[in-house]
Amino acid sequence: MAGNRGDDIVLAGSGGQRASATLSALFDQTHRSTSLILAIDSLIIVLIAWDFGSLAAPYFGRIALLIWAVPLFCTVSTWYSYRSRRAWAYWPAALILAVASVIFFLLFLVNLYSLLAGAVGGLLFMLIMAYASYSSFQRVRYHFSPLYKQGYSSRVTAPEVELEEGEMLAACPTCMAVLAIRPDLLSPSDKCPHCSGPLVSQDLARRHGWEEE
Repeated sequence: MAGNRGDDIVLAGSGGQRASATLSALFDQTHRSTSLILAIDSLIIVLIAWDFGSLAAPYFGRIALLIWAVPLFCTVSTWYSYRSRRAWAYWPAALILAVASVIFFLLFLVNLYSLLAGAVGGLLFMLIMAYASYSSFQRVRYHFSPLYKQGYSSRVTAPEVELEEGEMLAACPTCMAVLAIRPDLLSPSDKCPHCSGPLVSQDLARRHGWEEE
């Protein structure tokens, strides 16, 4: 990146695009994918609650239905409102994602213990749970980004940033902070100044034959 311009929060896209339009497009794409993950996490939470309700039914009777009916109502209403960008659903959605992340992490630990005990068959499920926990946790982090919160509550407007010659606008794939970069100087060793995450994925670097400095 050029100089100390990594602190300039701008929107992903090429220099030929209007920053405000590109910023809105970036948020829309991220919001859609987050809504999808929220739906999947909500379904998993309800299924787990269903299992607990089935186990409790012989002891509590019909009252045990509340064990899964309440999470079903809460998650469905939160997901629908979150997809519609209702203000009240912002943090409840983040809470659902956080709960799902913890559940996935606990399942990861259970399968890790089984793997260490010799049950190799749980390796694939362990890896899936690890990825699911990390993915949900990343979506929770998005909700602490002022850029994401602004995009959720209102139309995103681009800050006043003048691009220097040879620069374009790009977003950090990890924390959604978006930066002014020089594509010709970008390499796999470049890190986001906000979260220290890589700005170039390993897969992209391999496809383009880039070597980390």
